[in-house]
Amino acid sequence: MIKLIVSDIDGTLVPDGKSADSLNKKYYEVINELLGQGVMFAACSGRQYESIRRVFEPIGERIYYISEGGGFVSDGKKNLLYSATLDPYLVRELVADAKKLTDLDVMITGFKHAYCTSEDSEMYRWMVNDYGFDIKAIGDLEKGVDDMVAKVSLYHRELAEELTRDTFVPKWRDRVKTTVAGIQWLDCVSFDSGKGNALEKLRRHLGIKKEETVVFGDNLNDIEMFERAGISYAVMGARDEVKNAATY
Repeated sequence: MIKLIVSDIDGTLVPDGKSADSLNKKYYEVINELLGQGVMFAACSGRQYESIRRVFEPIGERIYYISEGGGFVSDGKKNLLYSATLDPYLVRELVADAKKLTDLDVMITGFKHAYCTSEDSEMYRWMVNDYGFDIKAIGDLEKGVDDMVAKVSLYHRELAEELTRDTFVPKWRDRVKTTVAGIQWLDCVSFDSGKGNALEKLRRHLGIKKEETVVFGDNLNDIEMFERAGISYAVMGARDEVKNAATY
């Protein structure tokens, strides 16, 4: 019997980076019906809690949230169930190194807020206007933030993977987990983070077995989530690697 359904958001339920208005409203009805049958639902995304919550606002308090790519697991009232954070000094090092790469912007995501350098940037406007992020422009990110940090993200409109592949990723792969999330993002998280580990923590918290879990996704960072579920689905627009990893 299925007891937990977990779905990625961007590229799976809505087009990449689109707002809550892009979600088919019938999903609310379907999820409500599932909840009534005792099947739990969790939204799993690289987005922050507030951004995911806006997507699912009509049912927001009734579902679970895996946010920041697995850095935080919370319930519908933002009670923290699990966290995998980065050391503050490591965050500063990552930011300093990322700033050496041309054409890339940087975002730090914490439990309280997300943080960037300036409001006058393509990334900031996209985060606020489309993703609905609670993001603060604080100037020099190398000074650090007063927050638990789950993720440092490097952004480019369409070349994040290409611009970080040869130098940045090889340098950091032994100190952080680097994950491509769409064409726009390279995410740097703790080795204890990731969608797979977060799903495992949520399952244990709820007392749900692997074979009682179904997941949906489209990108490389969803594969580790597939490995911790009994059944996995890759949506039609998923990368080939993801389709090959999915049950269906």
